[in-house]
Amino acid sequence: MKRNHIAHAVLAAFLLAGTSTAIFAQGNNTPKTSASEVQVVYHVSETASMRDALNNITNQLATSPATRITLLANSRGVFGLVGGERDRQGEYASTISELQAKGVKFVACRTSMKKNNIAESALLPNVSTVPAGVVELTRLQAQEHYAYIKP
Repeated sequence: MKRNHIAHAVLAAFLLAGTSTAIFAQGNNTPKTSASEVQVVYHVSETASMRDALNNITNQLATSPATRITLLANSRGVFGLVGGERDRQGEYASTISELQAKGVKFVACRTSMKKNNIAESALLPNVSTVPAGVVELTRLQAQEHYAYIKP
């Protein structure tokens, strides 16, 4: 009977060890994000890639609607978050507004805005700012475990 208890204890320890391996990322004690908690940051540093980023985000949400997405624009990419900016497919504002309604966050780099003489009042509604885009990208990836996509 004692041997049976020992066998159950060993089996329980083995199963518990297997569970903890499945829950934690390899090599550290950081919990893995479940499929419904995937976080992605899209980095736009050129206005020319804004439409690709918006299309990629739209496609990602169509396939995985629970994905938490942030689009961070710096350098010349901040122009894509300014009211009235457009490409041959039209203004970015309507697509950005639709994506914001689905929970996508849009963030502009204030360092880039200053360099490009863009006032905060020129940004589209509900676009937030951060002091430095590269610092925010680093924080999102290192501390918040966001996946990084550069369209």
